[in-house]
Amino acid sequence: MKEMMKTNKTINKLIIVIYLVISSTFLSSCVTEIGGKEIDRIAIVTLLGIDIEDGKVVVTCEVVNPPSSANSNNSASSNSSSQSFVYPQGKGDTVREAINDINLHFDKKIFLSHSNLLIIGEELAKRGITDLMDFFMRDNEPREDMYVVVAKGAKAYDIIGVKVGAGKATGNYLYDILNNFPYNAKSINISFAEIYRYFYDVSNEPVIGVVQIKEVKQFDVEIQKKEPTIKVLDVSGGAALKRDYLLGYFTADEMIGFNFIVSKIRGGSIVFRTPDGSKEGVSIIGEDGKFTTVNIIKSKTKRHISVKDGEIHLSVNVKLRVELNELNQAINASNPETISRIEEACSKKVKELISATLDKGQKEFKQDNFSTGVVVHQQHPKLWKEIGKNWEEIFPEISYDVNVETTMVKSGLINTPANVRKRR
Repeated sequence: MKEMMKTNKTINKLIIVIYLVISSTFLSSCVTEIGGKEIDRIAIVTLLGIDIEDGKVVVTCEVVNPPSSANSNNSASSNSSSQSFVYPQGKGDTVREAINDINLHFDKKIFLSHSNLLIIGEELAKRGITDLMDFFMRDNEPREDMYVVVAKGAKAYDIIGVKVGAGKATGNYLYDILNNFPYNAKSINISFAEIYRYFYDVSNEPVIGVVQIKEVKQFDVEIQKKEPTIKVLDVSGGAALKRDYLLGYFTADEMIGFNFIVSKIRGGSIVFRTPDGSKEGVSIIGEDGKFTTVNIIKSKTKRHISVKDGEIHLSVNVKLRVELNELNQAINASNPETISRIEEACSKKVKELISATLDKGQKEFKQDNFSTGVVVHQQHPKLWKEIGKNWEEIFPEISYDVNVETTMVKSGLINTPANVRKRR
C-alpha cells in the first residue's frame, strides 16, 4: 500500500514538472513576442501620416521610444536622445514601399497594430485617397477601427511633429480629443471601416474628421518670455469628400447642423442670443446681445420625404431635450414664460444651424453628404428606382423645411442668478 502511494506521488510530481516546463515555454513567448516578432525588435506606431510629394508616397510614423533604447536610438531624430517618441519617415511609390523604406535608416521593424489614428495630408486628400488605402484593408497589421482625419491646410507630418497635451504623444492626444465627440458636436470621429461603408451606400458622400494647427497664447510666464504662443491641435469642423477626394470643409457650427441632420448628436452645447421680451410692461427676459447656453441631454431627428407634383420635399424634424447651463443676463429662470421664450430661441438657433449646413451642401458642394438619398430609397423605393441614377443632379434642387421642438427639463442648480439684484 505504501509503495503504491509513493508511486502515485512520484507520478503527480512528474506531471507538475512537465506542466511547468510546457507552460513556461508557451507563456513566455506571448510576453516577448507580438505576432511572431520579438518585442525589442519592433517599433510600436501610435500615429501614422500619409502625404504625397513629387509623386511619391510619404509615410511618417510616431513611434514609442522605450526608455531602454532612448539613449541609443537617435537615428530618426536630431532632438534629444531621451525623448519618448521618435518620428521616422519613408518614401516610395506605394504605402508598403514607403514603410519598408523606413527600415533602411531606422533600426526597428515598423508595427502598425497599435496605431489608432491615420492623418491624411490635405494635398493627398484633394488628389484622392482610395488607391492608397488598399494597403490598410489588405494588410493584417493596420486596425479597421482607427480614426481617419484630414490635415486641414497642412501636411500630415506637420501635425505629427506638434508637441501637445501634458507630455502626450500626438497620436494619443488626438485620439482622446476625437473621443470627446459625445461632449462637443462641433467635430466628428469616423473610423477607416466606416469610410469604406460609404462606397456601398445607394447615394451618400463621406464627411470625415479634420485636424488643424492653431496658435494660442502661452500662459506660463517663464516660458512666455521665450515663446509668446504655442501650437495646439484643433479637431473642430469636418471634411466633405466626393467619393474619395476632398471637396471642401464644414465649419465647427456647420458640423453641429450636420450632426443634427444625421441624428448623431450625443451631447454638447447650443449657444444663442437671448431675445428680449416683456409681458404687461414688465421685462421677462434679457436684452438682445446677451447669450444663453444650454446643454443637450437628448436629441432625436426624423426625416420625412414627401413628393408633390413630381417635386421632392425633405422635412427635418428635431426633438431636443436640454438643460439650462448659463445666462449672461439677469433672468428669473423660474418664470414659465421665460423658459418658453428660451426654448423658442434655442429652437430657432438649431434651425439656423441645420439650414446653413443643408444650404452649403446643396449650393456649394452640390452633393448629398446627409444620406438623404438613403431616406428617399427607404420611404419611396419605386421612386428611387426612377431617379436614383440622377440623384446627384436632383439633390441640389429639392426643397426642405426644418422643425425643431426644444424642451427644457432642467434649469441647473439655481433659478435666480445673482445679477438679478445688481443695482446698475
